[in-house]
Amino acid sequence: MKLQLQIFCLIFATLWVGCLCTHGNAGKASKEGCFKTLFQFGASLFDTGNAVIAFPRQAFQPTRLPYGSTFPGYPANRFSDGKLIIDYLADAFKLELLHPYLESVGPETTNRTVRDYRRGVCFSVAMATALSVEELNSTGIEGKKLALNPFTSDSQFEWFQYFRERALESGTKSRGNLSAVLPSKEAMVNALYLPGEFGVNDYRVGLLSGLRVAELKKKVPSVVHKIVTLVKLHGTGARNFLVVGVPPQGCSPFYLTVLSGSKDRYNCLVEVNEIHRLHETMLKVALRDLREQLRDSNIMFADYYRAFMSVIKHPSKHGMKVRNVACCGGGGEYNYNPAAVCGTNSSRRCSEPENHMYWDDFHPTDALNKIIAAKFASGKYVEPPNVSLGCS
Repeated sequence: MKLQLQIFCLIFATLWVGCLCTHGNAGKASKEGCFKTLFQFGASLFDTGNAVIAFPRQAFQPTRLPYGSTFPGYPANRFSDGKLIIDYLADAFKLELLHPYLESVGPETTNRTVRDYRRGVCFSVAMATALSVEELNSTGIEGKKLALNPFTSDSQFEWFQYFRERALESGTKSRGNLSAVLPSKEAMVNALYLPGEFGVNDYRVGLLSGLRVAELKKKVPSVVHKIVTLVKLHGTGARNFLVVGVPPQGCSPFYLTVLSGSKDRYNCLVEVNEIHRLHETMLKVALRDLREQLRDSNIMFADYYRAFMSVIKHPSKHGMKVRNVACCGGGGEYNYNPAAVCGTNSSRRCSEPENHMYWDDFHPTDALNKIIAAKFASGKYVEPPNVSLGCS
């Protein structure tokens, strides 16, 4: 059935895991068996603050309460009431939470903040797409009709290249205090690289541009191909990858409010989820092929769609009660109102976010992020199936 746009258009508390054990000649985690450095790429589900820095005047940023109300008790520039999946992974590795890359870029003569990046960096930016605006348009997804984040997957890769060059330079000559805050070459080789939920916003652009689902499905291979090329990080010496898929956003308060169409028994839009499920299937196959080509690497896939749906199907088993209604929003059937989004004076917050799957119209609660991260850690939703997710 064709989706119709309506009139208005947007762990580990007890977790003991620590690493993704490597295979063959892939990079080693560490002598203790745990990865000591993480590099995160993606969009808002994994953004620890780059969007707030890049777009300080942009509306609807997570810079006001109740964002961060669960953790740390004040806004932490994350689109959630608390931690993200990457935060729980960092906890598991006994690392500090990842600082956003943009927090300390710029000329050394400026009064920028200098952070300790030896244990990793977050390059993710909210609203980032896998494809560039030009690539979106060439595939028939009219990106020009909507405001897009210019910091796509390509941009984030370029950031990493610049970061890597400066880190390598810091190890060969005096760079003030930079050598004390940047990772070594060995650390970058043995790090875990996590391309996040690229594709979510590419499909959002297509759906909000009025592209039919049947047509949008034809664009999935282009998006998947772009994500797979991120493993070009292999050329920089990277050997350990955990590529994260996309969640079933047809269950989100956003899509349930702005789109109409047939719903399944869990009140999720069938056709929207078909796109995301196709994405997961194609990405999984593409990574299997890549695994055969790059036998010196440890290339893993985290099936975000299936992990998320396991909670959607059985919320009570996971200590949750509310599937599709946002904890924080401006009212309506799914507590999403584009005129009163979460964080504005007209919005309201539920009393028990731990019972909700969605924090706002598009993003999971701290509680759900913790659950999904734990599922990834169990290895049940990670491929290949013989990957062990524990410290030796």
